[in-house]
Amino acid sequence: MTSISTGGGPTLEQRRAFSGIKDGAEIPGYRGYIPQLKYRVGSTYGAETLALSQDYGMKTNTSSGQECEKLVEQLPLTNGDNKFTEKMVPGYTGYVPRLMFKFGGTYRHDCDVSIGNFLTSRDSHADKQYELLRHTSANPRLTAISHDPDVKDKLNTYRDTHPIQATLIANKRPLREPPIPGYQGFVPRVFPTEVALGQRYNRATNSGLDLFIREQNHNRLINHSTPVRPITIDSPPVDFTTSSTRPGLDYSTRIYMRDGMIPKYTGYIPQRRYVFGNTYGDETRSLEVCAHQAPNFGAFVRSKTFA
Repeated sequence: MTSISTGGGPTLEQRRAFSGIKDGAEIPGYRGYIPQLKYRVGSTYGAETLALSQDYGMKTNTSSGQECEKLVEQLPLTNGDNKFTEKMVPGYTGYVPRLMFKFGGTYRHDCDVSIGNFLTSRDSHADKQYELLRHTSANPRLTAISHDPDVKDKLNTYRDTHPIQATLIANKRPLREPPIPGYQGFVPRVFPTEVALGQRYNRATNSGLDLFIREQNHNRLINHSTPVRPITIDSPPVDFTTSSTRPGLDYSTRIYMRDGMIPKYTGYIPQRRYVFGNTYGDETRSLEVCAHQAPNFGAFVRSKTFA
């Protein structure tokens, strides 16, 4: 028997030879992922995994051992500052790049391969970015042609020889012109209203735009005939000793009315929790918060304080 780094005992090859498991089959109790295994029935676990490995060519850990050793050399050393190192141990719950796409191997092996591939791809991308920057810096910068007189002459020539296209480019499309079928932009009043029901796209958009224009004209006419005036709210002077306010103005901010509150009112009523045995209306009418004569309860409290 030979000792192994996982705690001693026989090697994997010795265990396979002792149990008679063929190369490519998995031992019962293996918790890794095996493609199409849940659709295979009627045979032993070893026989099913052997057949699946022959049908789908599943990779084994021994095939990537050389790749793992090559990638381990690129992994950063454990110095207390590096996050992804060569000594990733099982139980680490943080994010490991590309580890979610690995299965069937040990945690250490999959971490080494994933981190090595990530570092290799990162360095390759950095080299490509540096090479692109070097090429762009070596080439001369392009000059703007907006002030080139040849460009202006060619544009003027195109305008003179293509009057229809030049007119379409110079003039904006009118708002009343419906868009062509396949237009994915917003068309007002097409979806929120019924003007587009049962019509072709051209007729539907035309109806929506026509309704939008008519509403704009109507609102513009109303705004010109009756100009909007700013609304101001002036709080009237309140006499806290009486229930009267400014003469000629009915101003009240009462929440709790003298007639009592209606049943199922879910708001807060002061002191109601200490009154019981009556109906909801009688209870609220008997409370001081509803029985006072002031315009609101705050004015009533202040009048008691002033008195």
